[in-house]
Order: sequence, then C-alpha cells, then structure tokens
Amino acid sequence: MTGSETGGTRGEVVVAAEVATPGRFIVSARTNHLVSDSRLVGGEAIHAGELLLAALASCALANIENHAGAAGLPAVRVTATASHTRDEDDLTYYRRTVLEIGIDGVGDTDGWALVDNFVATCPIYNTVRRGSGIEVTLNGRSRPEIAGSASRGGTDGDRARQ
Repeated sequence: MTGSETGGTRGEVVVAAEVATPGRFIVSARTNHLVSDSRLVGGEAIHAGELLLAALASCALANIENHAGAAGLPAVRVTATASHTRDEDDLTYYRRTVLEIGIDGVGDTDGWALVDNFVATCPIYNTVRRGSGIEVTLNGRSRPEIAGSASRGGTDGDRARQ
C-alpha cells in the first residue's frame, strides 16, 4: 500500500499485521506478506525484534549499494549484520544495537564515506540511534486526556515508551 492507497500522507509507510493463529502473525506491506512468530512461544519464523534488525541491515545494504553506484565506485560487495542486546534490568529496552558493515571492493576512505552517507541519510538508523517518540491509538482514537496525566508520565508518546 502506498500513502495514496491508504489515505496517508506522502512518505508514509504502512505495514499491517494480523493474528493467523495464537503466536503466529501475518505481516503485510503493499502486496508482500510474511510470517512472524512471537518470541514468547518460540516459533520458527522471524520475531519482531529480528524484523527491526532486518530493516536496519536492509537499509544499510540498499543505501550503500546505491551510493557506491552513484559515486562510480567499482562493483562492491556489501554485507550487514545487525544485533541487539536486551537490557537485563528493563526488558522493554534494547540496551545496545550493533550494525557491522562489510564492504569489499573499495579502500577504507571510500568505505567510510559510504558508511557516513548511510548514517547521515537512513531514517531507520537515525530513529534507532536517537530513540523516538511514538503515537499509539486504539481503534483509530488517541488516548483520552485524563486529569493529572502529566503526573503519570506526560504525553501519550512518553507513556508508550515507558
């Protein structure tokens, strides 16, 4: 689905998910579908945290490959491995995310220039790097304002991150 197909704004990306069976989900983006499993039930399909890492690695590969070609660099082979570590004290938080990029076919100067360009332009990388607010709705509506909500943690986005 594109923004125009969903009524969304330009540049908006829409991914839908639904429960196929308990612990197994169908994730759809445009006309593409994949199976995801809950890590809590130990299914064999990719888990949500792994999808986040896959998005990060995929963005790195596409960005670097595209910019290497645009810069007229010789054919490069790019690999990316992404990992994260869940915080031991706060299981709702990834304490560390690491992205290892390998680029064969160029020297260090060109390789770092490609990595720097990726870091400067990838919205997935920068969202993970900065940590971002998030808006959560229920059945198409925002959380109703409750008296004293500021004492409960601030905005909806702040509560969603807690």
